Amino acid sequence: MNEKWTWLPDFASDMGIWEDDLVGIAPDAEHVFVAYEKMVSVLDDIYGLPDLAKASTVVGWGFGAFVLLKNAPNRPKNQKWILLSPYADYCSEHSEWNNENLSFIAHQTKTAVDATLNAFYELIENEFGEWQDDWMKAAKAINPEALYKGLSYIAKNRIDAPVPITAETQVLYGRMDGAVPPAMTLELKEFMPGVEFKERPKAGHWPPLLLF
Repeated sequence: MNEKWTWLPDFASDMGIWEDDLVGIAPDAEHVFVAYEKMVSVLDDIYGLPDLAKASTVVGWGFGAFVLLKNAPNRPKNQKWILLSPYADYCSEHSEWNNENLSFIAHQTKTAVDATLNAFYELIENEFGEWQDDWMKAAKAINPEALYKGLSYIAKNRIDAPVPITAETQVLYGRMDGAVPPAMTLELKEFMPGVEFKERPKAGHWPPLLLF
């Protein structure tokens, strides 16, 4: 039986942009790319998604990785995780944001979505890979209410206790990441002892550069 891989996106993102590249990591597997709007509809019960519960490997990127970590007690036995640019607290001292201004910008998405997306675009505009405009196009197609739900969740939640690790878990992060600086990812080491953290020296935030 072929392996089943499920991919969880970052905030306001569509990992299908890189589908042709990403499936190359396991060309014989069945791949499911979860839509951002579908993910934010089950943030407190992500394993309610049938594709996720049945996956042999789950790749979570940024916000998607954070959601996985928050739902770790429900992780199926032997399910492998690959976490790309994860974080313990998006409003930590190493972040561009604090809880107050991230909550404000979350509410702003309901009336001025372009201002919100532009604020995040500024974090990635100098990234290698030149996928910034593809990201923005995909982000603008997302329902503003879903953007609000995602940002509100990020602002209100953090990892502040040990994460149960029941199977192989890998953390990959880019030295040049502007959206999730390495220091934010490394804060997770306190809560994930024994997990492999691997820096990609020439990568930023984009999944293809983190994985290959």
